[in-house]
Amino acid sequence: MASTTPDNAANHSPLPSALPLFPEPNDPLDLLDIFAIILRRKLTVLAFIFVAALIAVAVSFIMPQRWTSTAMLVPAEPAQLKNINNILTELSVLGIKTDITPDSLLSEFMRNFDSRSLREKYLVNTNYFKKLASEKTDDADSRHRLINDILHGNIDSHSSVQDKEADKKEYRYYDLKYTAETAVDARDLLEGYINYITGEVNDELYQRLEYQIDEARMKEKALYDLEMMQEEIKHSSKIDRLQYALDIARSAGIKRPSWSNGTTIQDDPDFSVTLGADGLARKLDIEKSLPAGALNDKLQSRRLYLEKLDALNISPPEDVPFKYMRAPFEPLIRDAPKRTLIVLLFSLAGLVAGCGYVLVNSVVARRMMK
Repeated sequence: MASTTPDNAANHSPLPSALPLFPEPNDPLDLLDIFAIILRRKLTVLAFIFVAALIAVAVSFIMPQRWTSTAMLVPAEPAQLKNINNILTELSVLGIKTDITPDSLLSEFMRNFDSRSLREKYLVNTNYFKKLASEKTDDADSRHRLINDILHGNIDSHSSVQDKEADKKEYRYYDLKYTAETAVDARDLLEGYINYITGEVNDELYQRLEYQIDEARMKEKALYDLEMMQEEIKHSSKIDRLQYALDIARSAGIKRPSWSNGTTIQDDPDFSVTLGADGLARKLDIEKSLPAGALNDKLQSRRLYLEKLDALNISPPEDVPFKYMRAPFEPLIRDAPKRTLIVLLFSLAGLVAGCGYVLVNSVVARRMMK
């Protein structure tokens, strides 16, 4: 019977019942070793993950919150523009043409809504800005930076014409948004800015109509004055001609109209005497008693038109130049920070950091065992 050699005995020795805490110093680490080390030190790794998650929660509460309120606008319906339509009807009767339509009013509203100067003018007068300014600014430069930070990306508009062809609706609309640090502030800022721009549009509309009325009034006044001067010249010339004709008729002894005696005479083309002295005297009295242009229908019509323009008195309209498809509302979902995502990312970072710490600690321990 063959004896067992030492080498054979070593080859048939039983496997260890448990892996050592650290691999032998001269053995390279493989994936199984790494996994085993992490598994044995799982409490340390979990502690890193837990701490990272706590930091993530704290950071998410420290970060400024972002809430966005939105609204959707479409052109106003005629019933919404009652005051404006009444004004336009009065102007149309007087021949003053305007290009004001529901579409043009909405375009005017959006042009003002996108104005940087109006956005800043509105913002600096809000309680929201005054509160932030009192907390974060000490000088003019800081105040200017705060204004830029709030306006940049926090207020925006989107038109239906910007949509892709497949997403275009059959009607024209605008999406508006305003972002703030609380849901209530976001809604109030958007609603307040829409009301502010509505007032600006109505003021501009009123000034434009007043300008058109003033322009028509000045034009008609100039035409009326010119025609009146022409009528005064004609009136004066006519009185002079009648006076000369009367003098001629009296000198000629023509007292009554020449056709009354059954005779005819060739009248003077410049100074008609066929009426006779009596007729010419009466006509002269009538002409002198009438103001210049009294019998000119065109001039009297122009005077009446001018009186109507002077009597025209319009007030600033208070109509809303759009229709809400979606009014500003208090948002229910926060835009930022995304706490779940932050906690997940920090936890992942904690896992990586924990595993790295355990493995580095294992490598250091192996080197110390050499």
